[in-house]
Amino acid sequence: MGGSGGLRRVDERLGLAVLRTSLSGRSLVTYARDHVSVRTPSRPDFRDGNTLDLLAVPTPDDLERWTTRFDETIGVLGARQARLRWEVPLPDDAPPAAPTPDPALRRAADVLGLHLEPLTVLLLDELHAPPAAPVTIAPVPPPSAVDPQPTDRRWHAATVLYRYDADDVGDPERWRAWDEEFVAWSVDVQRELATAERAQVWVAQRHGAPVARATLVHDRQGLAAVEDVIVHPVHRGLGVAAALTHAAVTGHLHLEPDARVGVGAEPGGRAEQIYRRLGFVPHATVWTATGRHLRP
Repeated sequence: MGGSGGLRRVDERLGLAVLRTSLSGRSLVTYARDHVSVRTPSRPDFRDGNTLDLLAVPTPDDLERWTTRFDETIGVLGARQARLRWEVPLPDDAPPAAPTPDPALRRAADVLGLHLEPLTVLLLDELHAPPAAPVTIAPVPPPSAVDPQPTDRRWHAATVLYRYDADDVGDPERWRAWDEEFVAWSVDVQRELATAERAQVWVAQRHGAPVARATLVHDRQGLAAVEDVIVHPVHRGLGVAAALTHAAVTGHLHLEPDARVGVGAEPGGRAEQIYRRLGFVPHATVWTATGRHLRP
């Protein structure tokens, strides 16, 4: 069970904190009175690594000021789009449905060329075991300088599955358009976090081949997050995602019994339904406003 006793900080905004859990030392996180600034100078195209996380819901009149702040502090480093995030608390029994933004806030966003997109962040209440899935699940060992070959093969297998990171793929052999160089960078960050014992990658195999992957990351302060749960299209609908997520969370709670575990999901989507059945409950809607920054 993911109780609150192990959370060793005062932070009521766990929705945004969950989304920052996987940041590495390559990202600069600065805490201010009314916002958290996240900058990744080496990767201005890393969306979650270049954002202003607001500690309160902005008023319609505030959006332009925050967009300008993004431009002056993050956009100046090369980020091409403004990215603001804030969260709105949800009750535990909130239905799995897409929320509607405040009409005045949406109008203000439209004027500034900002697009509003919601994400549901759920926190683990009590972990429930899913039905058995026809896969073998195992953790991927952290990179090893002593005997790198077997470990690197497993990391490669986990990385290839990013090509199927899509909700629906009509042709199972049609890979989504992906930025191979960025994925390689992202996996390199995961390898760093795994070496530092802040991340654990899990892989599910079927018929001897990798068919799904997931990552569990934590911040060493009692907060963990499940990310990048990807199942090959041919093997979807078999309970693989649920089994893989359950294994990853179980593995972490074995090491940190009092950890809080969170996950982000598209509101009302299949992933949210899976996480709810596993014992996750709604915590907050995180709104992201994106658009071209104002600097010429």
